[in-house]
Amino acid sequence: MAEQSLAPGNDDAAHGFSESVARGAHRLGAYKDEYEVARLLTDPDLEAQTLGQVPGAARPTYRLHPPMLRSAGMSKKISIPLAGRPALVALAGAKRLRGTALDPFGRAHVRRLERALLADYVATVARPADGLDALGYDTAVAVAETAEIVRGYEGVKLGNVAQYVQARAELGHPVSAEVAGLL
Repeated sequence: MAEQSLAPGNDDAAHGFSESVARGAHRLGAYKDEYEVARLLTDPDLEAQTLGQVPGAARPTYRLHPPMLRSAGMSKKISIPLAGRPALVALAGAKRLRGTALDPFGRAHVRRLERALLADYVATVARPADGLDALGYDTAVAVAETAEIVRGYEGVKLGNVAQYVQARAELGHPVSAEVAGLL
């Protein structure tokens, strides 16, 4: 409502904030974790497409480097034979555990940071949405757009989060103490 009042009669001009918030919330909320990787690997359409690209592939294997093993010091990918597919299907189905106390991956540093980033972002964009004015509108849009910086998986994501935190600070909207404490 406040956004539309900034450009009365021109609905197209006053949607930058809403669109940026939608993209940012999706970026921070649709992260790739172990459940999502398992879902993608066991998707029947994707499997058929992959096998079609490799003629004569008799015994495909999954080459993975799970973060749990990486944190335990394992530096190389492991091969999981096709016989391990049922475990991946079960893992994909267990995504209902994501974010709960029963989530075996939820205590990992990156997962805690991902949840904190989303909560902080929602709280941050809700404040300007309550009182947008013409002078602060461009800043509100810029703050909402900073979520686009957070991309990648694990180490790459952590590097991008540092850039995100810096961009937010430069705009005068630092991240919460919870997010800062996880960096």
